[in-house]
Amino acid sequence: MANECKNLPIECWELIFNRLHHQSDLESFSLVCKPFLALTNRLRLGLSVIDSTLLIHGTISKLIHRFSNLKSIDLSNFSGDLDPVLVDLANSFSYTSNLEQLDISNHKKLPFKGLKELGRKLKGLKVLTCSNLTLLRDSDLYVIAELFPFLEELDISYPSTDYVLDSVYIASEASNLAVTDSGVEVLSVNLSSLRKINVSGNHLITDRFLVALSMNCLNLEGIKMEDCPFITLKGILSMLRTCAALTWISVSEIHIAQSSTGFECLATSSRALQKIEVSNSIISDEFLFMVANASLPLYMLSLCWCTDFTLSGISSLLCAYQSLKFLSLVQVDFLTDECMNDLSQYLRCLVNIDLSGCVRLTNLTFFTLARNCPSLEEVYMENTEFGTKDCFHNGVKNPRIRAVNLASNLYLDDDSLMNVALMCPNMEFLDVSSCTSLTEAGIFSALEVCNQMRSLQLDNCPGIKHIGKGAELLNLEVISAAGSALNDEGLAMIGSRCSRLLKLNLENCKGVTAEGLQAMAKKCRSLREINLKKCPQVSINSLNSLVFSSSSLRRVIPPCCSAFTDSLRGFYLHHGCQVYSG
Repeated sequence: MANECKNLPIECWELIFNRLHHQSDLESFSLVCKPFLALTNRLRLGLSVIDSTLLIHGTISKLIHRFSNLKSIDLSNFSGDLDPVLVDLANSFSYTSNLEQLDISNHKKLPFKGLKELGRKLKGLKVLTCSNLTLLRDSDLYVIAELFPFLEELDISYPSTDYVLDSVYIASEASNLAVTDSGVEVLSVNLSSLRKINVSGNHLITDRFLVALSMNCLNLEGIKMEDCPFITLKGILSMLRTCAALTWISVSEIHIAQSSTGFECLATSSRALQKIEVSNSIISDEFLFMVANASLPLYMLSLCWCTDFTLSGISSLLCAYQSLKFLSLVQVDFLTDECMNDLSQYLRCLVNIDLSGCVRLTNLTFFTLARNCPSLEEVYMENTEFGTKDCFHNGVKNPRIRAVNLASNLYLDDDSLMNVALMCPNMEFLDVSSCTSLTEAGIFSALEVCNQMRSLQLDNCPGIKHIGKGAELLNLEVISAAGSALNDEGLAMIGSRCSRLLKLNLENCKGVTAEGLQAMAKKCRSLREINLKKCPQVSINSLNSLVFSSSSLRRVIPPCCSAFTDSLRGFYLHHGCQVYSG
């Protein structure tokens, strides 16, 4: 193969590799020869670093030096001290000069030393994600604004800082422990290029913050501010009137006092809105009528856990926006199969629909959508009455549907699932978790029809012991069967049919033993991740045997983490496998 590589210019190989669908395919080619390894390293644009022991061995720089065109680095799952990592990145500037995105979420606080060193050399950072920090304060925002003045996207959502919401505390101490309006105001002044910001879960910010954004960030296109209790309708409307470029807004818990028409004005305050997401709010038909009459370039609408609107309002809106591509109506109690049959006439351009929690919908709605929505690719109908009506596919097929989520449908049985498969022969993603009426016969039948399946979710399905014997499923990469009845026989079938499996979740599968794992691992030579948490019949010795006999494994969650010593973890790491607690 190495000699053959020389007969084809490297530019041609680059064109070929760029057409691959999955990053895992590049990893396979990188093992063929050194030219392929160098090329695949150059084509990698994103890197996720998770191993804190890299610092001990001083290999962060070597890792970064392998990939000369990195644009994104994710450190959100890194378990160690971020400061030396960021300093190392800064010192490798010739390799990180193209870096545009950095994720440092899920840590205790901002790594000031590392960020300052990185910011001193890397002024071109465009996207910074630092959500779910234990401590985030106004002073942290000052640092971000000073170090990265050209940021275009910023996520400071859901810090977990404890505070007490009383007026004295807010006035005197809040800025020392949490983000307030003052911090965001300074941020907005310095980040004039800001296009998107997520401040969800910052409970102390008020409408002052929206005014500051409107005045200073004239290019603002999107804002997400869920779970911000002091943001009011007045502030939202003010921002919408000022920010001419705003195309996306996501809010929650917006309520209207009595017959106030303020919320309805939301629909006409901005003519550029393309995405409207409203959750946990009281909205009215008048609001939906206003949206319908606003002639917005709307392509996404999400009304999740909202109340007080009716079929008349949503019907009027969907009639006005028949080019809508994404629609989410989670837990809308009044929707019935008859309602969806009427609404489907307006949804011919729809690509994605989420009707989860609409407890009056059945499999008749799925049939209607498959028949009347030719552009549909993804359907989510968790926790409905799916399976309670007799519904035959009658030759109806929608070859565009790729993803179907039917989790938590207690009445979904084998026949119903078979009808879904017949209607969606090109389905690649299926989730039937917590569908307790399903058996392996239904799964087997679905896989026989949908042989392009890539991801199969069977969590908490007590009637499923295996996926059945049949033709090889060359595209199946992910199987999650946590809490199912999957046993050694089932693992053997997975091994015989799913040779390209990458991820397997067996958490709390009581029937899984070392024998089944070995039989599966012998055939699944590409397996990279396995979860064996709470598998009582899998011992440490059998896990050792699995890891050391499978060169592809990179991530393992053991049956019981307390039995793992640091030396054993290091031994696994020496074999290229990381141990996680799950």
